[in-house]
Amino acid sequence: MTPAAHAKGAALLIAAALAGSPVSAQWDPYPTGNVPRTETGEVDLDAPAPRMPDGTPDLSGIWQRASGDQDAGGDGDPPLATFWDLGANFEDGLPMRDWARELRDQRIADGMKDNPDAHCLPIGYMQFHLHPQPRKIIQTPDVVVILYEANYGVRQIFTDGRPLPGEDALPWWYGYSVGRWEGDTLVVESTGFTDGGWLDVQGSPLTDEAKIVERFRRLDTGRMQIDVTIDDPKAYTEPFTVRVVHELMPDTELIEFICLENEKSTRHFD
Repeated sequence: MTPAAHAKGAALLIAAALAGSPVSAQWDPYPTGNVPRTETGEVDLDAPAPRMPDGTPDLSGIWQRASGDQDAGGDGDPPLATFWDLGANFEDGLPMRDWARELRDQRIADGMKDNPDAHCLPIGYMQFHLHPQPRKIIQTPDVVVILYEANYGVRQIFTDGRPLPGEDALPWWYGYSVGRWEGDTLVVESTGFTDGGWLDVQGSPLTDEAKIVERFRRLDTGRMQIDVTIDDPKAYTEPFTVRVVHELMPDTELIEFICLENEKSTRHFD
């Protein structure tokens, strides 16, 4: 199969994965709790962010990637991240080491056919943040859980004061995550990733030496901003930061997405 054919096959598979909700009914619409509403019962997306009993912002809800170039960044703000190419909004691209750039370019030349998303495996770390399929955040005092509709991914961010595991920890696809509050910002540190990861669809590398710091900030009821700093000295010459913006999806629910169910595309890959 030629690289062009690979690219077409990978694109078709990813397009199928990104398809919207089916027409058939899922859960009936049900009002989202702990959000301010107008006199007509609609969610007031511009109202101040809801808060937990301890006073911290409540990040709970179902969120989708914001459309357009909202919060693309003024002077001093991080570039807006993009799903296909994480470095698209950097003047000179991501600060990759030579081997990492060669690997990314080879992945592109192969039509991104080895992207884990194309094989129903856990998808790239930043792909989760940027995926068009929504994610649900469940916040408790001791842990924040993120359920991703895409490939049914799950992350746990422990906020109970535990430290990150040591260097001998078994590598995980999503790494290990602990969080703490700095004012109204949830700061999450993650380490312990498996080697050979994909940050974006094109295959920007993530290695087992990476440390990722995310800063979650709910700007108001309807918008959440996440600044993500990736420090991976094995693959990049310096740390870099990108911004992700999410919008609240009120009065709805995730659908069940089982990637391998009736999947017939990968048999055509060489």
